[in-house]
Amino acid sequence: MKTLRVIPLKSTAGNRQAGFTVLETLIAVTILTVGLLAIAKMQVSAIWGNAMSGNTTAALTLAEEKMENLLEKVYTHADLSSGIHEQVAIDEAGQPGGPYHRIWAVQDDTPIPATKTIMVTVRWAQDRHHVSLSCIKAR
Repeated sequence: MKTLRVIPLKSTAGNRQAGFTVLETLIAVTILTVGLLAIAKMQVSAIWGNAMSGNTTAALTLAEEKMENLLEKVYTHADLSSGIHEQVAIDEAGQPGGPYHRIWAVQDDTPIPATKTIMVTVRWAQDRHHVSLSCIKAR
């Protein structure tokens, strides 16, 4: 019959076991948490930026459409009378019931006689944001 010999394993560091300590694990989890929070903040900023650019594009389109509409009208049209004209609470299509406020101001004989300076401004978000276009129309 054969006998088996048991060979004890030698530890290189005495009785120390291999693996991570609680402190090392806590530091790793803290670093991971900080990284994940930074990524979450970036996502929120990206979503806000996309919404802002969408609103700016819609407002600029409303301003361009109104400017083109005014430039097509005859010089003496009522919409081109000197003063401030406005459309309140319109949507992206210019229909009632939206967050946009479109204003156009007309000045006669500016910068020279027989011309009108037209400025179209579209505001939104309780007037915190706006885009403006200006043009000169000759008689």
